[in-house]
Amino acid sequence: MITGIVVKNMNGYFYVQDDTSTIHECKVRGRLKQGRYSLLVGDRVTISEDGFVESIHERHNAMVRPAVANIDQVVLVVAAHEPDINELLLNKMLVMIEHADIPIVLCINKCDLMDSDTEAMVELYKSIGYDVLMTSTYDMTGIEDLRHVLQHKVTAFAGPSGGVGKSSLLNAVDPKFAFQTGEVSDKIKRGKHTTRHASLYSLDADSFIMDTPGFSAIEFNDVSLERLPTLFPEFSQYVDVCKFNPCYHEHEPICGIKDALEAGHIHQGRYDAYMSIRNDIESQRKRF
Repeated sequence: MITGIVVKNMNGYFYVQDDTSTIHECKVRGRLKQGRYSLLVGDRVTISEDGFVESIHERHNAMVRPAVANIDQVVLVVAAHEPDINELLLNKMLVMIEHADIPIVLCINKCDLMDSDTEAMVELYKSIGYDVLMTSTYDMTGIEDLRHVLQHKVTAFAGPSGGVGKSSLLNAVDPKFAFQTGEVSDKIKRGKHTTRHASLYSLDADSFIMDTPGFSAIEFNDVSLERLPTLFPEFSQYVDVCKFNPCYHEHEPICGIKDALEAGHIHQGRYDAYMSIRNDIESQRKRF
């Protein structure tokens, strides 16, 4: 028997990379198809010598969109400039990943273009408690730090589409990433930037990059109004002051969040993002 990780699913075949970085093309035993859950990219599995998945190891997490398992972290990439950071989009993506209970590394790419506004934003997210990594492929700032962050983990890269430099970052970390993505794109006759299914690309035997379309889609269908405030880490130290439980931190009297906002302990942009997402959730509820 061989153990490994599912790196892609294509046309009913699952491709499993073992501890020696060998790829095995596998089918799933019929009894597993009747089991509790379907096989996902990221699953750890045991396979037979004749190319069948015999068992799926216990997962430590799984997601529906994207349909993946066992993600250790998300590196959320935005550009310091060109394009400028869209704060609302950034905050929505942070909330979406917080809801999945996956650790986040916020990567500010193109840091050679930093200005004072971006520097202030970096300090804000550091003060909230996020790990922030500064990178630039122009002068190779932070590339070694990024390599270190990726070691021994399955990492999903997320961020706004176009111009933030995710592909350039990955190519700087390991040039073979461009080869792997190009090879898969040629095989399935589809462009690199139109991925429809998650795939893992190997940096080494136990370090993987996840290429997935799902982390670009901002949806809050399964986020409740009660859970939403918990997805803003800086809110936690003020909610005990709120008179009502649950408190939605909008019109209620005696609200710790609104008091902290007025006192400048919570950033206005973060509160605005909270209200925007609340409105999104309420609108979705009305439609259904």
